[in-house]
Amino acid sequence: MITSPPSSKLSATWPAKLPSKLAAALCLSVASGLMPITTQAKDLEADKQVTVLGRSWVVAPTEEVPGFYSATRLNTELRPKRPPAVLSARQAVRAFHRATGCSANLDTLYRDITGTYFSALICPHQ
Repeated sequence: MITSPPSSKLSATWPAKLPSKLAAALCLSVASGLMPITTQAKDLEADKQVTVLGRSWVVAPTEEVPGFYSATRLNTELRPKRPPAVLSARQAVRAFHRATGCSANLDTLYRDITGTYFSALICPHQ
């Protein structure tokens, strides 16, 4: 059985310190959520923009399948129905080669509904 009365010093400081600790924890969680993830930063550095026949392409490694690369044509004129200078699949193969120095494996080349091309690359031994 406790015979001494509760300390008035403890009860007076406890409620005042709780909000500051809560605010510090909240600030820490928000700050850690805003920090970039290292894998995303590496992928952004690996993206390369190249020009093929006057069209801009962005070539980057894919996150889903290691060893595959993606090539996306940028439509800077915002004209969706413009004719390509050469078939877009040939442009994508040239974009893979210009960005990486490797040739696209045509057996694995495919295009999704967004118009992005994906392919495994064949790199010469150096």
